Amino acid sequence: ERQKRFITDASHEIKTPLTSIATSVDVIEMEHGTDEWTDNIHKQTAKMSRMVADLVTLSRLDEENPFPEKIEFSLSDAVWEVAEPFASLAKAQGKAYTQRIEENLTLCGNPDSIRQMISILLDNALKYSDENGRIQLTLEKKGKHVQLTVSNTTQDKLNKEQLTHLFDRFYRMDASRNSETGGYGIGLSIAQAVVQMHKGTISVTAVGEHKIQFTVLLPIRSVRVAK
Repeated sequence: ERQKRFITDASHEIKTPLTSIATSVDVIEMEHGTDEWTDNIHKQTAKMSRMVADLVTLSRLDEENPFPEKIEFSLSDAVWEVAEPFASLAKAQGKAYTQRIEENLTLCGNPDSIRQMISILLDNALKYSDENGRIQLTLEKKGKHVQLTVSNTTQDKLNKEQLTHLFDRFYRMDASRNSETGGYGIGLSIAQAVVQMHKGTISVTAVGEHKIQFTVLLPIRSVRVAK
């Protein structure tokens, strides 16, 4: 409990100096123009702001009742909405993106957090797929569950031992590559927390040596096919 309070309190305290730094840089640029140093400050403060926001999200998801209320919404539509901009980004980067989304699947839960989870998985696939790589998303009803899978090819040979740590907070398989992509090892932890809050499971597997796949299973008791 003390740990959770510390993360929340520290995150809120960090917001103020970050805002002050960003404002100060804006003033400097108005008086002296932009350069590589001010550009770097903007990038780093933006990165830290995202990390602070993610820490607050993780702290909230650690609470016993993170969602004040759950509503029934179209899971199929949510996946379509989140996936659309990623499809365009993948095309712009010369990557092949394919999707198969079963229609009329609804979920009783928190739509914002579910969309965030889907976005995290697609963003992860886009960032870490190889040049001219392939990304695939599938949503379908599977037995007593609804299943969401997101996979991508990768230039690196996958280490199955490392895959078991991907959901650990701040874990990064390749620190040098993450510095290029802007990752800091929190996103997948948030995705896992969101899935668990919806009584589901999330797993990661290697498909061969150069393809990674994330699988989300949500129980049928909270998911139904709309009539």
